[in-house]
Amino acid sequence: MTNRKRDVGKDTEVIESDNPRPIICWFRRDLRVRDNPALFHAASTGLPVIPIFIVDTELIEGIKSDGAVFDFQAECLQDLATNIEEIGGRLIVRTGTLTDVFSTIIGETHPRAVYFDRDYEPSAMARDLAATKFLSGYGIDVKSFDDVTIHHPEDIKTSNGGPYAVFSPFAARWRKLPKPKPLGKPSRFTTPRLSSEPIPGGEELGRERLIVSPIVRGGEKNASNRWNSFLRERLLSYADARDLPQVHGTSKMSPYLRFGCISPVRMYWDLAELSLNASERMSASTEKLLSEMIWREFYTHVLYHFPYTAERNFRNQFDLLKWAFDERAFKAWKEGRTGFPLVDAGMRQLNATGWMHNRVRMVTASFLTKDLFIDWRHGEMYFATKLLDIEKASNVGGWQWSASTGVDPRPLRIFNPVIQSRRFDPEGIYIKEWVPELRKVPPKYVHEPARMSPALQEETGVVPGKDYPLPIVDHRAAAEYFKGEYAKAKAGHRPSKLSR
Repeated sequence: MTNRKRDVGKDTEVIESDNPRPIICWFRRDLRVRDNPALFHAASTGLPVIPIFIVDTELIEGIKSDGAVFDFQAECLQDLATNIEEIGGRLIVRTGTLTDVFSTIIGETHPRAVYFDRDYEPSAMARDLAATKFLSGYGIDVKSFDDVTIHHPEDIKTSNGGPYAVFSPFAARWRKLPKPKPLGKPSRFTTPRLSSEPIPGGEELGRERLIVSPIVRGGEKNASNRWNSFLRERLLSYADARDLPQVHGTSKMSPYLRFGCISPVRMYWDLAELSLNASERMSASTEKLLSEMIWREFYTHVLYHFPYTAERNFRNQFDLLKWAFDERAFKAWKEGRTGFPLVDAGMRQLNATGWMHNRVRMVTASFLTKDLFIDWRHGEMYFATKLLDIEKASNVGGWQWSASTGVDPRPLRIFNPVIQSRRFDPEGIYIKEWVPELRKVPPKYVHEPARMSPALQEETGVVPGKDYPLPIVDHRAAAEYFKGEYAKAKAGHRPSKLSR
């Protein structure tokens, strides 16, 4: 059984019994207690609840994330366990395949139902369908709830009944729909006495931790504290500061949304409340942040309706593009050694913290695809290994947007990394934080160190080609090349044989 609404009180059943059969609440990417639909409704039954997190060995095998991502998840789970204990229950952790773990739990507890919050990534939907079929075979009721998005992907359609592939009309429709209210804290419940395993981090799962300074710590408490702090201290300036990487102007809530430490429903209503009788500046900021939340939801809906985009171009005429692949150039991009300071700063920030400023994400992605002419899928996969906020929909959507192969009414944008650098980090503050070898370079040259005179090179101690790389590509020539190949693919012609 699938419940499309978050609040389905009419489906909540209270059973009186001397030995009541429990409800299993299966946690995945909803690692919080407050405003968690599955947990809320499971607790509302009055039955014992088994909150369970399954360390899915088959799933983990296919995830290439840095150990820091699994450490972040472990922090989220540790906080979840504490919060569940505060309302009377106990988080159960088991390792194995889904069928093996569920078979064991079913044998131990004879559950009445399994509740979970849905995930709309293609692989997750396939997993959930298989799990539902498996559980139903035991006569167990299965109920799922909306959580990852505010609106279910089937609830926002065009006038013709199809999905949106353009953001603006999607956003307009999204804004008009009534929004569900947060569910709050669940009722107290008890959990049957069951064995549980330690919460594993990256090391326990055999993942090396290369990200040394994660941008945030995991958990519902940390998510709530960061969100409340952002609303108090930085939301007012968000519209003005969000594109400036040297300013702490963004919320950095994306990792918490990814792991479900906070719900988008709560964030929406917090913004809605602040927008009431707000100043013009505050209204502009709340609207801008809400727009970013809608973009996240838009990409989730696109991947739901067009699951092939996880691996293929949304616009199939660009399958004709014959991407190049230069291993040395790709390595230089990954390591932040391209000779373009803003690109290098962004990649070094990503490698060190598991996060990158959104403006810089667009610049680095444009550089890989438009300047180096490397297939967006290589960049998407690399980001997937590093980002704490890795969401397949947003990652794929953002990369296809940058490569001009995705959903976009004006697809051909080519970011000039030097112009972007001068515009959004004019003094080079962000650059110098992440590319310390350029700290003595004056702002006039920090965006193009190769333009320094020999005397200034000696004065700053930065000799391009020795202390900092020379640009690995000529941006103007690369942009013209991309435009030509893109136009041929768009027209349906085979691109010429690459000689690069």
